[in-house]
Amino acid sequence: MTDQRFTELLGKQLAGEISSGESVELKSILDANEALRTEYKQLQAYFESETAADENMETVLDRIKAQIKVPDQANLAISKNKPGVTWLKIAAVLAIVLVGLLIYNRDTIFIDKTNNEVLVNVQTRASEIKTIVLADGSTVKINSGSSFKYPRNFKGASRNVYLSGEAFFEVKKDASHPFIVHTAQLAVKVLGTSFDVKAYQNDSLTETSLISGKVAISMKDNAAKTFILKPNDKFTLANGKASLGKLTYFSGTENNRVMETAWTKHELIYKNNRFDEIARLFERWYDVKITFKDPQLKAVKFTGHVDKETLTEALNVLKLIENFNYSIEGKNVYIYH
Repeated sequence: MTDQRFTELLGKQLAGEISSGESVELKSILDANEALRTEYKQLQAYFESETAADENMETVLDRIKAQIKVPDQANLAISKNKPGVTWLKIAAVLAIVLVGLLIYNRDTIFIDKTNNEVLVNVQTRASEIKTIVLADGSTVKINSGSSFKYPRNFKGASRNVYLSGEAFFEVKKDASHPFIVHTAQLAVKVLGTSFDVKAYQNDSLTETSLISGKVAISMKDNAAKTFILKPNDKFTLANGKASLGKLTYFSGTENNRVMETAWTKHELIYKNNRFDEIARLFERWYDVKITFKDPQLKAVKFTGHVDKETLTEALNVLKLIENFNYSIEGKNVYIYH
């Protein structure tokens, strides 16, 4: 079964031209393919949204094609004989989406039903860092184990992006269109600046570190309370409690040795950090799972850095400071006395 048949059937369904037999065939395809099920739900939600229903369908299709920039050859043949929007025309746009999934390094398409925007979802694996350039010229470096959603083209009064994980932003200044980074707990609003946002789902804290410019931070559960950051400031939200502090420098005040942004130069810096905090860094850096067999070791604190060291070399450096043992079994690491 090809992707073309899937787009044909979905196009017919969205156009209201699918037969009962074809409905059964489409259901069978979706039952057998989880990836297509995800795409189906996202695309169906967009086409059946209230905004899409109220608009001229030609306009909806044109907007999707404009937002998902892929080569013209991705289009299927469109019938010239039938007036209006046919299932073939809808299927052509769906084909563009499917080809787009392959062209953009397997990044997925996400449809924000609230704004009726087609977003690209960039995901990084453990030990992987990606850099992308947004439509406005802003640059985003995405740390390992992260998910970043953004529109191909910004529209409206603000430039909205969505982050789960960690990313470093260098935002092009545009006073009339503020740049807003949304995380699960925060909205970070800027006009033009460079800063780091760290908001991993499995971490107990969320951080925003400002290198240059100015940002305003509001919490999702209390939007009225705003925190203004100046260069060298760091905002931390831990267990619902917000605080302001300063960036951490590995030694002196060398701008290129800021602990919070060292990962952008493929370096990990930890200064008086607990072992369990360092373990989470190592998990994302080396693509492993670290388990403490002795819970007391979690609280031991270390200062140091990792650049090109292997996992074994990094652990052996820590062993010079604290007496512990470790074993590595595939992607599992066990720490014990």
